[in-house]
Amino acid sequence: MKKVIEHFKPQGGKHCITTSMKQVFDFYGYSLSEEMLFGIGEGLDFTYINLAAAPMVAGRSKVLEFEETLAGRLGITIRVKQNKDYGKVFEKTKQMIESDHPVMAYVDMPFISYFGLDDNSHFGGHSIILFGYDDEEECFYVSDRDNSDYPIRTPNGPIREDYHLVPYREMQAARSSNYKPFPPNNKYAEFDFSGFRGINRDNLTASILAVCEKMLNPPASLKGVSGIQKFSKEVRKWSKFDVHKLKRAGITNYFLINADGGTGGGIFRKMYGVFLNEAAGIFQNDTVSQIGNQYIELSGQWDIVGDTMWQLHQTGEQGLLEVMSERILQLYHMEVDLMTRLQREMS
Repeated sequence: MKKVIEHFKPQGGKHCITTSMKQVFDFYGYSLSEEMLFGIGEGLDFTYINLAAAPMVAGRSKVLEFEETLAGRLGITIRVKQNKDYGKVFEKTKQMIESDHPVMAYVDMPFISYFGLDDNSHFGGHSIILFGYDDEEECFYVSDRDNSDYPIRTPNGPIREDYHLVPYREMQAARSSNYKPFPPNNKYAEFDFSGFRGINRDNLTASILAVCEKMLNPPASLKGVSGIQKFSKEVRKWSKFDVHKLKRAGITNYFLINADGGTGGGIFRKMYGVFLNEAAGIFQNDTVSQIGNQYIELSGQWDIVGDTMWQLHQTGEQGLLEVMSERILQLYHMEVDLMTRLQREMS
């Protein structure tokens, strides 16, 4: 049997979760930009994560935490379900597609061949949309971040497909993976828009103030602006790494900062700046717009750190660590200033 959801339109995008969400929202007639979804879901964050394989930074809120917050702000229901039995998940996926419901699923990226990733480059927080299947060819129709007019960079070069045909065996491995970080463990999302209340001044204000609070008063020193300050100190300590680990830290963090890794640019700061500009139009507030523009400028400074991480991956040169440390400390002060001003304006 074969089924492809007729009126589903695959779209490319900046960040996997918001690209997936945007497509689902559009399909059900509730169109919002990626940046608005990111902002209203309180997506902006910072965390320094000291993993054994290589330390890494994250510029957005946790997987699933974002989905829960977004749903609460918009009055919708997003049920993230999972089942240890992939056979049942496989059948449920086909049933949803047959009922014309695109499936937002979480996958571990190296198991999907079109990414061309190293076997050890596990990241299970990546989301895709399954919108069709073909039993004869044994494959799913998949919409990812890339699109014919939205190429994305992979180790094997750019990809720009409107959709991908992913073999059943690949999809099983990718969805069933329990590798850290963020093991997918057969997670998928179901949506109910019956309570949708849209964007308004109240939920925008609450979302922005919540981001200001978690960034300026984080629950741990590894998070928020404190995490950025810690990052500036910790990156100096990478000089103790052997060359292999140092280069791995470089490439890992390049993709966690640069738009190539699905951050929208500047470790998600560009997306947040565009969101603030959208919000400023609703508030009719020039100060919020100015801060939004400054976040877009800030993203360019973060991209310089990302580019230096790429150099680190290529050369393993320890002298780059001092350069990054000083720049990251400057970024810490800039982020404190922007968040403080934004909090004051919205309070």
